[in-house]
Formats: sequence, C-alpha cells, structure tokens
Amino acid sequence: MPEQIDVLHVDDDPSVLDLTSAYLDRELASVAVTSVTDPTEALDRLSEGAFDCVVSDYDMPGMDGLAFFDALRERDRRVPFVLYTGKGSEEIASQALNAGVTGYFQKGGPEQLRRLANRVDQAVEEHRTRAVADRYSTVIDALGYPVYVVDETGVFTFVNEPFAALTGYDREEIIGSTPDLIKDSEAVEEAERRLGNVLSSAGPDVEHFGVDIVPKEGEPIPCRDHMAALPYEGDCFEGSVGILRDVSDEHERREELETKTRALDEAPVGITITDPDLPDNPMVYVNDRFVEMTGYGRDEAVGVNCRFLQGDDTDEESVARLRRAIDAGEPETVELLNYRKDGTEFWNRVSIAPIRDDNGRVTEWVGFQEDITAFKEREAALKRQNERLDSFAGIVSHDLRNPLNVAQGRVDLAAAERDGEDEHLAATADALDRIETIVDHTLTLAREGESVGDPEAVSLAAVAADSWDTVDTGTAAIQIETDREVRADPDRLRNLFENLIRNAVEHAGDGVTIRVGDLSDGFYVEDDGRGVPEEIRDDLFEPGESGVDGNTGFGLAIVHEIATAHGWDVSVTDATAGGARFEIRGVTRRVDTV
Repeated sequence: MPEQIDVLHVDDDPSVLDLTSAYLDRELASVAVTSVTDPTEALDRLSEGAFDCVVSDYDMPGMDGLAFFDALRERDRRVPFVLYTGKGSEEIASQALNAGVTGYFQKGGPEQLRRLANRVDQAVEEHRTRAVADRYSTVIDALGYPVYVVDETGVFTFVNEPFAALTGYDREEIIGSTPDLIKDSEAVEEAERRLGNVLSSAGPDVEHFGVDIVPKEGEPIPCRDHMAALPYEGDCFEGSVGILRDVSDEHERREELETKTRALDEAPVGITITDPDLPDNPMVYVNDRFVEMTGYGRDEAVGVNCRFLQGDDTDEESVARLRRAIDAGEPETVELLNYRKDGTEFWNRVSIAPIRDDNGRVTEWVGFQEDITAFKEREAALKRQNERLDSFAGIVSHDLRNPLNVAQGRVDLAAAERDGEDEHLAATADALDRIETIVDHTLTLAREGESVGDPEAVSLAAVAADSWDTVDTGTAAIQIETDREVRADPDRLRNLFENLIRNAVEHAGDGVTIRVGDLSDGFYVEDDGRGVPEEIRDDLFEPGESGVDGNTGFGLAIVHEIATAHGWDVSVTDATAGGARFEIRGVTRRVDTV
C-alpha cells in the first residue's frame, strides 16, 4: 500500500477547507487532511505532530500566509509549503517564490484543485526522497567511503570527495570521463560483466567484487566495489552507482597472515597452539611437522589435549613441570619420552610459551615439539663410550702402569749394581720410558675424548698466549690475530693449542712463525714451515702418526679428540706462507644472553 500523506490545510473559510479535503482525498491514493482556520492554531498543531505538507491561504485575519510561512520555517525548514490563495497577484507570487515556498496556486475550480493535489503529491515525494537521500548521504559521509555514479552511456556523472582523494584526480577531471581513466581494460570489462549480472532478471541486486584502482600517481590500489543499478522503470536503464572500499591494509594483513601461517605449517619443528578457554586446553592448531613426527592426522589431534602422546614410560616429573608452568602462565622446556600413533617411542623436546592479549590475559599457548631421538641416542652412545674410556683409563693407569713402574725400578737397580755401564739395561730403560710416555698420552686421549658438558666463554687470544708460555718454543715466534670469544672447556682448549704449537715447533724447526687467526665459523693455527705432505694428511690425526723421530704421534690425535669432544671439526691444509694450517670449524661463538 502507498504510504499515507498527512496534510495540514490552513484557511479562514471552512467551505474551502471542506472542498479541498474532498479533492485531496479523491485525487491522492492515501491522504489524511487536518483542516485549521487559524494560523496560530496551525502552528500549535505542527508542534504536536509531524505533517508531510502544509497548504495555506494567503489572506487570513491576524497573520497572512507568508507570515505563517516565516513562523513555520523557524520551527521546520524542510516540510513542503504550498501557498493556495484566492488573492492572486504577480507581487504576491514573486514574494512567495522568493521566500522559498514549494508551490504557489490561485484558488479556482476542479482543474485547479486537481493541480493542487498533484503538486502536494509531488512535493511530498520529493521531500521524502530528499530525506532518504540525506540520510544515506549522512551515513556515506560518516563512513568516508568513495562513491560514484556512472550514467547509461558509461560516463561519470558524480563522485564524492573521498573518491577523488582515492584516485588522486580532481572531481572536475573525473566527472565526464569514462571508468578507464582509473581502471585498466580488464577491470573495465569485469565491471561491465558484473553490471550485466545486476541488470539480468535472475541476477543479484548488488555485485561485490575486487578491483584495482589506478590512481593519477603511484601504484594500483586494491579496492572492493559494491555496485548496483540506479532505480529505473521499464527498459530505460539510467546508470549505476557504486561504493569503493580501500582494502590495501586488508591485503597486507592477509598476506602477512598467509606468510605467518605458511611459516608455521612448514616449520622444521612441530608447532601446536592450544586454547585454555576451552575445556581441557585442547589443541586448535598443529602444523605439518607435528603430523609427520607423531603420525596423528590433524583431524585426530585438533580438539584434544596433547597429553595423548604420553605413555607408560613418560617421566611424570617432566609432565608436572609443564603443568606448573601452565598454572603460573610461564614458559617451560622439558624432554619427554612420547609415543607415536603406531606405538613407537620418540624423545620430544617440548617448549611451551603463553600468548597474551593487550590486557595480559593468556589467550593461547604455543608449543614447539622437536624430535630429539637421534640426539638422545648419540648422548647414550657417548655415555657408553665415556664409560668404556673410563674403564680403559683405569686399566691403563693401574693394571699397566704398576708393572711398568716395577720394571723401571728393577732396571734402575740393576744399572746401579753395574755402575750404569750395561748397554742392554740402558736400552731397556729407554724403551720403558717410551712406554710410560705412550701410557700418559693414551690416558690423555681417553680424558680429552669425553664430550664437553658445560662449556664457558673463553678468549682465544688469552688461551693461545697461555699455551705459548707453557711450551718450549725456542726461537719460534707467534702472532695472535683474533679477539674472538668461544664457548669451550678452557683446560682442554689450552691442551689443543699446546699440541698444535708443539707440533709446529717440532716439525718446522727453529725460527718458525706461528699465526692464530679467525675463520668465519672457527679459528686456525698455521706456520711458515715445510707444510704437511699430501700423502699423509688423511692419516695425520691417527694415534702414532708422526714425521719426527722419537715422537709418539699422539699430539695431533689429542687435538682431534678435543675438537670432537666440543662438536668441532679439525682439518689440515696449506698455510698462506706455504706451511701447515690447522683449521678448527663449527665453533660456537660466545652468546651474551646464554
């Protein structure tokens, strides 16, 4: 049904009021007329309720029609006002139109009354349309969205200031131009296709689609276009209207989120996220590595607590540490024996940390799960190796050294009885001394081969200088060109330098210069001597390999064991001056926060 029109008619002649009301009721689809003879009473009626249009006579006692109009405008500047008077003149008509009345009619017969009814209907429709447009305009202005209107020929007929600001063009440059001013050909074709969907009988009323706006200067701006057709009747299409929304920030956030999600999904460690607001703090996200590591699919893992990986041999104290950390809202790292879906065991280094909102409330927990099974197996193997080395060292130091000392003592006594002139006893004493040296070096190898458990920050320069002072270097010289600090066992690092310095002096001879310097991942010790022949380099670090007569060949083997115990690699190559260069790589620099 059409919306009712409420009309206030003011005239000092009741018969005119009755006749006008009858005609308005007949000519208009739905109307309610309030008839008043006194303009003052009419103003009171306007204060009591809203009217869609006011029709007023001009010549009335106490207040004429234009004075009534002025009083009305002080209260409501928008309601339509039609002056309908029997005292018509060009002067009154001019005054009325200059004052801003909506319409001016002289009283007359039926035809004039029909014209009045038509003007009231038209004025109310315009007023209501303007009110709706004002409301929409207020909303659009408040939102600040760019708005455009394109006519049926494909030309901009309206754009607002936010639209001009988005494109970088003045409104005068845009109005009258076609959309290819701010779009490439593909975007123009896409907009035309979308408009065709709107105009089709089965299409939507509004199309939403992405479009890149090409501004006057700068890079294309990703936007979201909300397009609709302008209201029209029949086949007479009058154009389209649209609202743009700049989604650059949304694109950036989406790309950032996609990058972070991809990083989580493809991380080399298992990553889980749990939601403490849900019952039992279940996992709400697991990445690919977690699935690969545990054998459980996402559909099996998401929605349950990660304790389902635990089993009979999982250490309860480590689990309790995790619980205490979660209760305290603090990060924690533990090593757990967990179980895969197929029941096989694996060692899992689990690190958890809280994620907090702006108010400091824990909203999620993130967990990092690293399969350290191979590390634990190596650790167990090293432990067994160290135990064997301890056992071996005990045998050497006790079961071998005791009879050796007895033999040395007996030879010494026998030599004393013969006044030291027995060449066979002298040769035997030398052999026993050599055996003692080998035993000492063997014990050193056993001790230095044990893995380093608690390294500390050590200055390479300081250790190299101390080592130089403890070795008989004769006329040799040293150049220390490093200020690096590394994490190492200082005693064993000193032993490494002593053996490398001793090796250089023994092989290169008097006057050798030894240099200690940095590598990108370690350090080197080199000399300017004869170098190491290519054919013996592969076996150089084996016990017993030496190119010097009377040398046990254990020095470089000890260097190798010390490096290996730290997790370093040692190799030999040619020095810059042609001598031997020993490079130790894989060295951990000192980290201040450790």
